[in-house]
Amino acid sequence: ERSAVLERTAYLAAARHFKWPIERVTLPFRGLPGDGSELVLLVRRPSNAVRPPVVLMWGGVDAWKEQMTAMSDALLARGIATVAMDNAGTGESPVKGDTTGERQFLPVLDWLAASSELNGSRVGLLGRSFGGYWVSKLAHLVPERIAGGVSWGGGAHYMFQRDWIEASRYPDSYLMELVETRCRMLGAHDDEEYFAAFARLSLLDQGLLDRPCAPLLLVNGKDDRQCPIADVHLLTEHGSPKCVRLFPSGHMGHTPQTLPTIVDWLVQLLPAAESPSS
Repeated sequence: ERSAVLERTAYLAAARHFKWPIERVTLPFRGLPGDGSELVLLVRRPSNAVRPPVVLMWGGVDAWKEQMTAMSDALLARGIATVAMDNAGTGESPVKGDTTGERQFLPVLDWLAASSELNGSRVGLLGRSFGGYWVSKLAHLVPERIAGGVSWGGGAHYMFQRDWIEASRYPDSYLMELVETRCRMLGAHDDEEYFAAFARLSLLDQGLLDRPCAPLLLVNGKDDRQCPIADVHLLTEHGSPKCVRLFPSGHMGHTPQTLPTIVDWLVQLLPAAESPSS
């Protein structure tokens, strides 16, 4: 824990020299018994923009908000403000990644909607890897609040089934202990708790997928061994139509075109940033 604090402190010190500096914002949080008491956000604004549109972003099971810098830079260069937070159950998140983990994202949407400095009435969402799951869930839960969401390598149903859990225990895209990392996110202590907690996350079984949803872009590599492509197909077969872009690679579809494709899609859906003279 001490090393994590030191890393975050060093990152914020360096961020003072970024082209678009970072403001660390904390919001009070009232969750469930056992939850933490605050939400930590990293806010960045484009230069010379009045009430710019905003993308709220987070990572997966092991990519913290401080690791969203490249995605943030790409959006800021297009006049989009960014707010990075930790995925449920990771980093400084106050909650575990359980079936109601969206409780940590909803207050941030409230804060953005009330902001006088950001145009947060309808925001973009970007979730990397497991974080894409929460984008898909929020797009179905509160579609009226989301201009567009990107699930970049996220799951929905098949990812949480026991046969896929066993088959993906040691994917070539993950160099650490994937199961142990997920257990920490979920608050699970052994395989059986892990299997049970994962099964409960299915958006199909929660009855969400046939609801109308906000515009969704589903991005992944077609040869992903960590999150099944079957979940992309499942999402396209239910509810509102979705956009899909698969790339010729593994988990998350990392290519030189992947991030620009995501940024272009979000920019088309968000309002244009205002200039000081407008």
